Amino acid sequence: MKSIDKPKQFAHDLCEWYRENKRDLPFRKSRDPYRIFLSELMLQQTQISTMLPYYERFIGRFPDVKSLADASLDEVLKYWEGLGYYSRARYIHESAQMIVREFDGQFPRELKTIESLKGVGRYTARAIHSIAYDEPSVAVDGNVMRVMSRVLLFDGEIKQTKNMRHIESILDNVIVHERPSDFTQALMELGALVCKKRPDCEVCPLKDKCFAYKLDKQDAYPVVSKAKPKTEHHYHVFVVRHQNRYLLRRRPSHGLLANMHEFPQYESSYETALETLQNEFSLSIAAVHSLGTQKHVFSHKVWTMQAYEVVLKRPVDGLVNLENYPNAMSKAHHKIIEKIKEKGLPPWNH
Repeated sequence: MKSIDKPKQFAHDLCEWYRENKRDLPFRKSRDPYRIFLSELMLQQTQISTMLPYYERFIGRFPDVKSLADASLDEVLKYWEGLGYYSRARYIHESAQMIVREFDGQFPRELKTIESLKGVGRYTARAIHSIAYDEPSVAVDGNVMRVMSRVLLFDGEIKQTKNMRHIESILDNVIVHERPSDFTQALMELGALVCKKRPDCEVCPLKDKCFAYKLDKQDAYPVVSKAKPKTEHHYHVFVVRHQNRYLLRRRPSHGLLANMHEFPQYESSYETALETLQNEFSLSIAAVHSLGTQKHVFSHKVWTMQAYEVVLKRPVDGLVNLENYPNAMSKAHHKIIEKIKEKGLPPWNH
């Protein structure tokens, strides 16, 4: 592994490039830590082009911490609809309530306190600390690891915590030579626009300092271990209805898709699943029709869902107008709602 010989020049060249080439993004128009916090959580596992319209809509409805804290979780989920990874929305909501309750509505300034907010890890806390408050807190994520692995010929696996800490310690001696806010965003921007999986080295401000470029070894870095295969899950999903009202249930308050509404689904044989459904909700079934198979891919698992329309002889407690609930349902079950619309079932049969 190599070293950075001239950290001051490194920081200067990187930040000069950033100031001349940075994208005009809405969350860069303000140093408001709430807006930076919101943008950072929205960008977790989401491309910036996908995130931007959601950010604009969300900030339009919840322009500050108090407006978000005062809102119901269902409304927050409604404005998050379609962005996925709904735990992030719940974390943002819980953090806003914590800030109002414990810090008089003022976003915390101390690094440790920022890191104590829900959904905020070391990287996100440091990003907020440096961007919003111009503090020299180095924020190291996958993009930064990719850049620095090439610059330094670092052959450590980039997802290992110890290796991220090592790069963080190296950059501690570099960030102090520039405005931390610019430096942090410059490294992010370089990884997003230039030092990508297939880097555009000719326009890189660090190419004369990058050992991978000098040795033509860009493709060999960073070192990434193979991802674990996704686990497969097969469900029977029951779209239970009486006339134009449907049966929904809420998922547990923890784990995957926590608190989201869904159609009842069971990971068992069809016969067992149908029997469990009837017993759980005391249903009197008139007919069952197939709605086909849908597949939804998460970051770590795949759901294959065989969906069925279940028509009831008489109503039961818990039936709702489905048009009022899609905003609070998971993206996986949105696909089933599209199938309901395609089939022309109520309330889309007019």
